[in-house]
Amino acid sequence: MSKPYRQHGPGTLYSQRLMRALDYLWRHLDQPVSLERLAEEACFSPYHFHRLFHALMGETLSQSRQRMLLHRAAGELAAGRRALPVIASRAGYGSSAAFVRAFGKHYGETPGRYRQRRLLMPTTLQERVMHSVSIILLPAMPVLQRHHRGPYMGIGQAFDALHALVGPMPAGGEPLQVFGQYLDDPDQVAAADLRSIASVSLPSGFSLGDAALAAQGFSRGEIPASRYACLEHVGPYAELKTAWDQLYRHWLPQSGEEPADLPCLEQYLNSPYNTPPTQLRSRLLLALQD
Repeated sequence: MSKPYRQHGPGTLYSQRLMRALDYLWRHLDQPVSLERLAEEACFSPYHFHRLFHALMGETLSQSRQRMLLHRAAGELAAGRRALPVIASRAGYGSSAAFVRAFGKHYGETPGRYRQRRLLMPTTLQERVMHSVSIILLPAMPVLQRHHRGPYMGIGQAFDALHALVGPMPAGGEPLQVFGQYLDDPDQVAAADLRSIASVSLPSGFSLGDAALAAQGFSRGEIPASRYACLEHVGPYAELKTAWDQLYRHWLPQSGEEPADLPCLEQYLNSPYNTPPTQLRSRLLLALQD
């Protein structure tokens, strides 16, 4: 029989130290960051730091950094405002050819084809959205959460911190449910001022108190109970804004429904730590009035 999941004592200290390294990595994505510097940030020797990082995050340090950079690059390709060589350089590649190979390996298509498909995506999504939305009921759910302020594409920093806090679940444990709450309209609010909340369902037996959570930038919260219009999307997170636009533009006006005064909600059904971007499954959840 497995023991209840608990997070206290040395485990919590390790998570705090790992979070310092993760925050440092996110803040310095545009600079080369050595293993030694991150280990110093976490107060571990380089050898032990990398073993601990891999054990708690489920990916190596280089895999984490590449995931962060390619995720940002996908968003920049979708926005269409930067040239490919600039995006390649910001993603840490010395040549466009190296970036094309790396992006193709992770996203299943070249950056140019990805950008072109994104330009055509609103047209191809419209019909699917109109026929694929269902109405579901979600009960209220207690969660651990971390607030994020800034571009929505950067909320991964808050999710990485939650992942470090919760750590790997015991074998056979109930899978955690992961949500993002998005409080502002990115077409109306400056990117630097956008508010969002990374949330994960409260693990059974989690014992860290509110004061200890607050000291690390976390809190307890709740996913609100409501009727939700639900649209499942398969593909990179960088494509979710287009799916939201189609949901609002085409489905909602013809649905006869009224949106409730609750944030836009996304539920992530698998994990970016072990799933290729093309296979990521997300539910877009739009709260509706009763």
